[in-house]
Amino acid sequence: MLRDIRNYGAEKPFWTLVRQATGYAPGNEGHPMDLLIHILLTALTQNIRKDYLEGLEKYISMPHQTWCYNFISDWMASEDQEVLKELLRKTEYQLNLPKYFERIPLQELAESDVFPCTDECILTALMTDIGNHIIDVEKIIAISEKRRTTTWFPEVECFYEGIYRVAQMQEFYLNHADGFHTVEPAEFWREYTEDYYRIDSFYRKYHLAYAKGLESGNEKLEELFKQVTERMEGLYAHWFLEKLGSQWTLVAEEDLRKVGRIMALPQQVDFYRKNVLREDNRVFVIVSDALRYEVAAELAEELQQETQCTVELNSCEGIFPTVTKYGMAALLPHKALTVESRENGTLQVLADGMSTEAGNRDKVLKQFNENSVALKYQDILPMKRGERSALVKGKDVVYIYHDKIDEASHTSDSMVFPACQDAIREIKNMVRIIRNEFSGTRVFITADHGFLYTYSPLEEDGKVSVSSDAQVMEMDRRYIVTEKGNLPEFLVPVKFPDDRYDAFSPRENIRIKKKGGGLNFVHGGISLQEMVVPVIEYHYLRNDSKTYLKNRERYDSRPVEVSLLSSSRKLSNRHFALDFYQREPVGGNLCAETYLLYFEDTVGNRISDVVRIIADRTSEVGQDRIFRCSFNLKAQNYDSSATYRLVMEQETAGESPKKEPFQINIANLRSGAEEEEFNFFGE
Repeated sequence: MLRDIRNYGAEKPFWTLVRQATGYAPGNEGHPMDLLIHILLTALTQNIRKDYLEGLEKYISMPHQTWCYNFISDWMASEDQEVLKELLRKTEYQLNLPKYFERIPLQELAESDVFPCTDECILTALMTDIGNHIIDVEKIIAISEKRRTTTWFPEVECFYEGIYRVAQMQEFYLNHADGFHTVEPAEFWREYTEDYYRIDSFYRKYHLAYAKGLESGNEKLEELFKQVTERMEGLYAHWFLEKLGSQWTLVAEEDLRKVGRIMALPQQVDFYRKNVLREDNRVFVIVSDALRYEVAAELAEELQQETQCTVELNSCEGIFPTVTKYGMAALLPHKALTVESRENGTLQVLADGMSTEAGNRDKVLKQFNENSVALKYQDILPMKRGERSALVKGKDVVYIYHDKIDEASHTSDSMVFPACQDAIREIKNMVRIIRNEFSGTRVFITADHGFLYTYSPLEEDGKVSVSSDAQVMEMDRRYIVTEKGNLPEFLVPVKFPDDRYDAFSPRENIRIKKKGGGLNFVHGGISLQEMVVPVIEYHYLRNDSKTYLKNRERYDSRPVEVSLLSSSRKLSNRHFALDFYQREPVGGNLCAETYLLYFEDTVGNRISDVVRIIADRTSEVGQDRIFRCSFNLKAQNYDSSATYRLVMEQETAGESPKKEPFQINIANLRSGAEEEEFNFFGE
């Protein structure tokens, strides 16, 4: 461009216009990169005090910061964002900006949205603190939420997600630092299903973020992430699992020894009788192998928000041992479950004398109700609509077996957490098929068992050996079945359904030593993570149903609303902050929504930067749902008698934007370097 300007003899007027618009005064001859650095650093001072940039003053013109900020802000929102990013990285390196940013308090640095290295500096500081056992919950959460709406956030999202989950785990720890002291097993169970399970979810989501971080290509943050992970393993495995498991074993041990279950709890063996049989209409049952309670809780929440329905999440106690062949048998109709030894020495589970292995489950269902069928999700998925419908036509009870999580563990333990996300997606898809293609309205979603998972390799004190003298019938990492009369050391006895055998489980999250892999992902034992089996009851509400027509507002999914909280409707500065309020917490049929906020003039032209609010807060406390947003008006003259408008626009829902009238009374630009206005750069 400069070459063309020179060819037309317009170089001097060009640099005059540049000086008037940006404050850049190069002397006899300017350079494009110097101009860009000048604009970038001047824009930076819109949110970062100039004092922190000592030594770079020659690149900064304070009277022009608004124009420069708006110029860069528009560029960041354009299709040429990648070009700008390359220039920003070049500027960061040339000026060694991280050296300056490291001096700035994090809360102040978090206000800046110009250079990508801003996030790297913030994350470096926070992750270093975590690695040094300094976890400021409020600071981490506030900064992580603040950065979500910034331009370069997607590049480092996994790191922010990781430390956000760290903060949640630390907050849980602080709230339960004294440990778990409930002594009544049913009450302990209730506390887990209402509260304690959340840390299992935080831990899973942390490791999903961590896995992405290891593939990010950011070597410095990757190394810090590894240090953070060491801290999280200590908190989850060596505090939560050990403390929770120790107390749970203590309170449940007597019931497990005497009767093999907790007497006051709903039992998995009663699932068919208490759920399927009580339904008058056709019922669908999705059985997802190893669908842990905390994963089911996330699934239930998403089903509630995405469809007009009622969703109820309950639980039942899984049969011991908490492995597939026992759990799957317990979910089938039966009067009695028995165990039989095969010729090869292994045990098989029978329902009223019938095999309950995968190939025979359809027969077991039909024995109880001939209008039943057992199907596999993977078989249904590729079928045409007519073929699927033919399978369930005339059926009263449809069991659909789904296997994503447990199957992933056979490939690699590290695949289990990603498989949990896939399982949620696939089960929602199956519910959609049931609803739209099978005209089903009643669906139960449950599992055969849960699981324990820890990322780090177990140390020797996390394993226990079984004596070679024990007459073992069946053994895995988390349980052992022996012939009658054995009493292995250091294990908890659990009454087995068949009195000919004895059964045992390790305490807490300890594993039994045996050859082979599979130490990280385990199940079969008596931990709450393994024994708590989710039972989701999903009831789809058709548009003509009485329940739906009577309470449409309760069941129709809708985004949460955001309203302006600040009372003043007059602006006297180009840079200012306003408070906004998310009126309801996200949950039930109230969904998260992103709002785009900006100011416009009397004819609808945008006159400010665009601010995003991600309204996804779930707190019942109103104060926790307040957002403070900073705005920057463009450097132009404003009519104090005109009515300008704040626009609040939903990003995805498509509703008409809300508009709030404002008056703007700012001294007009008639002095110094900003004495004229230009559209030279395309404003």
